[in-house]
Amino acid sequence: MFIHQIPSFIPLVFPKLIWEGSHHPDEPNVYFTFDDGPCPEITNFVLDELNKYRAKATFFCIGKNMLDFPELTQQIIQSGHSIGNHTMHHGNAWKMDENAYLDQIQKCEEVIRRFGIQSIGFRPPYGRLKPSFYQKTKACKIIMWSILTGDYNVRLDPQHVISSCKKALKPGSILVFHDSMKAFPLLKIVLPVLLDYCNQQGLKPISL
Repeated sequence: MFIHQIPSFIPLVFPKLIWEGSHHPDEPNVYFTFDDGPCPEITNFVLDELNKYRAKATFFCIGKNMLDFPELTQQIIQSGHSIGNHTMHHGNAWKMDENAYLDQIQKCEEVIRRFGIQSIGFRPPYGRLKPSFYQKTKACKIIMWSILTGDYNVRLDPQHVISSCKKALKPGSILVFHDSMKAFPLLKIVLPVLLDYCNQQGLKPISL
């Protein structure tokens, strides 16, 4: 069984990490985030859908992809969305030397600055961090999520994903999507429906 909503005890175990976005009763904000891009056509699709609903989002970009597709990166920025750090090459913290992993983060940060903006924070690929790195996060804004759509999992039924996400969605929720080729078959079905649902429920997707 795929778990879409992060169990409530997880944020208590890792309180230094950010699991929800800020919200106010008068401002029912939700946060759509997209990992692993930018990716031609897929990111374009995402930007078009966000624009239809006047929604803003956050893209946790891979540094190499930003360099490979600079015009698409600029399009994200010019559309008013924010960008976060997702390492230079989608590094897996559990399989890398800590210094090499930190180097990937730093290099991605430098790429983001080349585009004249500041990163809004860091999201570890796969959501993985070593305990030693977690202890060093005081000075590093690490943004996780409260709802994992699972759009990268080709075995999931789109209607199940939509239903599960709707049930979990509430003000302050941070949702994870992926603007990648692997995720696109599910993403192209799920994203428009969830954006429309937010519109109907008075929830406002904004960037972190």
